Amino acid sequence: MKSLLLDYCHVAVACCVLFCCGVFPAVSLSQGLAAPAINLHHTSWSARDGAPESILSITQTSDGWLWLGGPAGLYRFDGMQFEQFAPVNAALPTQNVSLVNAVADGGLWIGYRSGGASFLRHGLIRNYGVQDGLPNRAVWGLEQDGSGRMWAATTLGLFYMERDHWQKPASSWGLAGGPYKTLMRDRHGVLWAQGDAGVYSLKPGETRFAKAAVDRGTGVLFELPNGNVVSWDALHGRLNLLTGPRQNTVYRQWGSIGDPGSLLIDRHGDLWVGLLDGLELHTARRITRATPRQGLSGRAVGAIFEDQEGNIWTSTSSGIDRFRHKRLTKLEVPEAAIGGGIIADDSAGVWIGSYHVVANEIGQATATPLLPQAGDGWDRRLTSFTRTSDGALWGASYGTLRRFQGAGSRSIALPAAIGGVRVQALQADKDDSLLVALLQHGLYRRRPQGTWEKAGSEGEVNVMARSDTTGLWLGYYPGLVVHAQGAAWRSYGAAEGLALGTVMALHLHGQHVWAGGEKGLALFGADHFRQISGVNGETFRGISGIVELENGDLWLNAFAGLFRIPGSEIAQFERQRDYHVQYERLDQLDGLEGSAPYIAPTPSLVLASDLRLWIARSTGMFLMNPAESLPPAPKRPVIIKALGPPGNGRPPQLPIRFAPGSSVLQFDYTSPALSIPERMRFRYRLEEVDTEWQDAGGRRNAYYSNLAPGNYRFSVTSTDYNGKWSDIITTVDFVIAPKATQTWWFKALCVLSLLTVAHIAYRWHIRRLGRQMVGRLQERVNERERIARELHDTLLQSVQGLVLHVHAALLKLPARDTARLQIETALQQADEVLDEGRERIRELRGEDAGKVSFADAVLAAAARLQHGDAGPIHLTISDSARQLNVTIYEDALAIVTEAVANAYTHARATRIEVEIHYGKREFRCILRDDGVGIPAAVLNDGGRQNHWGMCGMYERAARIKAKLVVHSREGSGTVWQLDVPAALAYTR
Repeated sequence: MKSLLLDYCHVAVACCVLFCCGVFPAVSLSQGLAAPAINLHHTSWSARDGAPESILSITQTSDGWLWLGGPAGLYRFDGMQFEQFAPVNAALPTQNVSLVNAVADGGLWIGYRSGGASFLRHGLIRNYGVQDGLPNRAVWGLEQDGSGRMWAATTLGLFYMERDHWQKPASSWGLAGGPYKTLMRDRHGVLWAQGDAGVYSLKPGETRFAKAAVDRGTGVLFELPNGNVVSWDALHGRLNLLTGPRQNTVYRQWGSIGDPGSLLIDRHGDLWVGLLDGLELHTARRITRATPRQGLSGRAVGAIFEDQEGNIWTSTSSGIDRFRHKRLTKLEVPEAAIGGGIIADDSAGVWIGSYHVVANEIGQATATPLLPQAGDGWDRRLTSFTRTSDGALWGASYGTLRRFQGAGSRSIALPAAIGGVRVQALQADKDDSLLVALLQHGLYRRRPQGTWEKAGSEGEVNVMARSDTTGLWLGYYPGLVVHAQGAAWRSYGAAEGLALGTVMALHLHGQHVWAGGEKGLALFGADHFRQISGVNGETFRGISGIVELENGDLWLNAFAGLFRIPGSEIAQFERQRDYHVQYERLDQLDGLEGSAPYIAPTPSLVLASDLRLWIARSTGMFLMNPAESLPPAPKRPVIIKALGPPGNGRPPQLPIRFAPGSSVLQFDYTSPALSIPERMRFRYRLEEVDTEWQDAGGRRNAYYSNLAPGNYRFSVTSTDYNGKWSDIITTVDFVIAPKATQTWWFKALCVLSLLTVAHIAYRWHIRRLGRQMVGRLQERVNERERIARELHDTLLQSVQGLVLHVHAALLKLPARDTARLQIETALQQADEVLDEGRERIRELRGEDAGKVSFADAVLAAAARLQHGDAGPIHLTISDSARQLNVTIYEDALAIVTEAVANAYTHARATRIEVEIHYGKREFRCILRDDGVGIPAAVLNDGGRQNHWGMCGMYERAARIKAKLVVHSREGSGTVWQLDVPAALAYTR
């Protein structure tokens, strides 16, 4: 078990005194107060941050959650937010938690100071009490043995669970009675139990405990990194080694510990000691300390726990604290060295200001003054360094130069005409002459013989760098870089791509010439500079230190932090002009503080001979190993904590179905990562809504609105601490139920209703048109009958009377008289006219219409029109024949007859087909011929000029509300189609 538990009785008494009385015992801490601060990244949370107070126990489950138990209840922490936990299915028996312990299957055991225990897994809890065999006494330990059996340490002894029921072990187990306070299972599966009666162990598969030879227990148990087990004997204030070659002896690895309230041995074998007035870390070399003055959340330290990532967590009377490894170590160097020049030596050290500084592997610095009686005066602070080929170290201070070689040093005055001025930069040239940049006086050269001369052009030089490969480079105020090649000096400015503002850093490595300044970073190549920018708009502004490593990685000490650009990204930038490089930024989360210095010292970043980086910041000096990368966050899936309407989310329990009308949903998720959770980013996607991933940054919730009913899938994933996206995606499926008005059957019913209404409206409209047409047809019939009556009563009667008068006169003429013969001929013609008139009257009255079927009438008309060798028409009838309205009959017959006449006369067709369809919805006539077709111009004009056949056909069709369509092309025949609505065509 990772959590090494407290002596809970001891802590309970201490907490009672501490919190109830507010009185702290007087402890001699003269040595402790003088101890340096714990040199780890320290973060504290108090009640104002939501952290619980007076926590008694801390553990971590396999899903990454940090669990905390105390008098205020059960809490969990994902690295960003503390939240009091409430199970889904039932409440905790009490809020007074004494113990939390995670087990391998992902579950969490909870013990209570008032008695009883609970097991929590997947948000569901199972409570155990007196009814389940546990005594009504405080539970201080819960652990599994090597056989998977669960044990509980209580003030009434040990109990174990079998078939979901707790029972006290029989005497055959070999356990003494009395209170037990600590349970621990080591890496070999051995269960260790410690109580007032001593320390007992149970090996896997056995059913009898063995008692250790130490005389007393009353403390906590630990497993050392080498696998041995020790126990704390609080009564005698000592550690006992229980296993190994020197078992059952006093363990004195860390010397005197005092009277701790809690202890922990971490994975490195170092001892953490919780006291009533702070926290101590005991290593083999020294003791360091954390107190409220050094940022600890409170005085009295309760629980101490090491998580899966190696972070150390402590609880205090006022909050929670975390101690973790940091990539950068702040060095304790003399204040007089801060702000001075920096240069590396050949033995893993550096010269800083007026001191030579070395640091061991854990960051302890030792500073040796370069000058006797080094003080804080300007004339004794070295602001720039360089080295000549003879091994001498040259330093510049106010108004003078200093030369160091071996144990000796001497001062060298500046030219007499210049007087006391500040040296901006110092650089040794290839001939061992010194280039000295003086404030407001420009650049001077000191020859090895000791003579001085003005060098270069006018202007102030901020920074210089030289290498055998690329030569001498100088940065001039306000923003020029000059390359000195013998007597030829070439300047580079804005016209050559240099737009850095004040140039504060020059670095030469191989063929690379790097320039850094207030506006970013530039690389020289092909006789001009190219400025580099990073992804997400990063400009790397405020650079005063640059180091390129042999592996190609580039390190920048900039205003916003320490940046690393991988060598592969630099290579890609050299190939692609507009490429934005990927980078890593180190800041306060990595132990870096302050900002990069502006102007001085330069450089503010140097690489020591042991390949460690020394970094100058506004808050002091920092040391780091660039080969040490940030460990990735544990590979765990993102946890979806809750989903539902905003403010009413619930943990997901399948199946998930939301009530009708749930159009706005909130998703709360997290990924427990306890080292640097601030570096993690999230992205999510609602697959039925989003086409791409939505980048949420560090935000741990998502919102969606205007969601329609249906099935959905929400997906979320995260990055590690280095920004690399995980391939583990967490998904949850859910359903939003539709309202009654949103169901498919309601929509189908609405569509059906609309179709029914439309159909009724259409039928009503057709009937109305039919009634109108019948009325109009009746008017036409009445008009024809009136005309017929008028013709019969006037014209025919008059002609008949005239004929009778002429016939009477004829009888008086001689039989063979020529005049009589002529009159008889005229009377015969008059009879014919009367017969023709009567025929016309019968037609007007419609007495013959309908007596012949429409099909026979078409055949008869076609027979009259057939001439020469033209063949008869081919007639086809579909469906049962029905009686046509008189007007429809006449006009339809006239249209078909005209089409047949055109086919015989104009199209010269050899085959004519006529189809008659008595449909339920319409009466249709189709005529096809294989003639020469109708020219396009005739079709477009609606007939031939001065010919009225086609025009009459369209007019007749319009008069009876019919649709007449013609399809024809020259040489391909013609098709006529006449459609008459059934309501108008048929008489019944």
